[in-house]
Amino acid sequence: MPNGRQRILVRRNIMKILRYVCTKLVIVAIAWSFAAAASIQARQPRSSSGSTGSDNAYLIVNRAANFGTRESINLSVDGVQVAVIGLNGSYEGVLRPGKHVLSMTTNPQTQGLTRLTQRTLDAQPGKTYAFTALWDDSYNASLENHAPLWQKVL
Repeated sequence: MPNGRQRILVRRNIMKILRYVCTKLVIVAIAWSFAAAASIQARQPRSSSGSTGSDNAYLIVNRAANFGTRESINLSVDGVQVAVIGLNGSYEGVLRPGKHVLSMTTNPQTQGLTRLTQRTLDAQPGKTYAFTALWDDSYNASLENHAPLWQKVL
């Protein structure tokens, strides 16, 4: 019987060691996730990073409430995609003063009706520019800066 009892004790010790190692691995994984999240938050740009707020212009793009549930909006500034705006979403960003091109397409493109919508904007320091993405009367998606009140997302 000592042989069988020794086997049981060895198995118990192995199980204790495995449990200890697994517990430590889980603790290390949790610590790494907290450390990674903290470093990501530290790298996010702040709107007041070294300059006054009046040096830049601000851009707000809201998605109209009746835009649809299956489409998302691909928003680009000067040819660089800055946001994918989903249901009930919006975009807020900072623009340097000067001329910019705002572009919008929908995803997926609906029955060939969606065309690239572009608007030029001459951003002035300290000003806020608000647009609403909506479907116009001809079933084309567009960016409007003075949409009817019933289509605005507040």
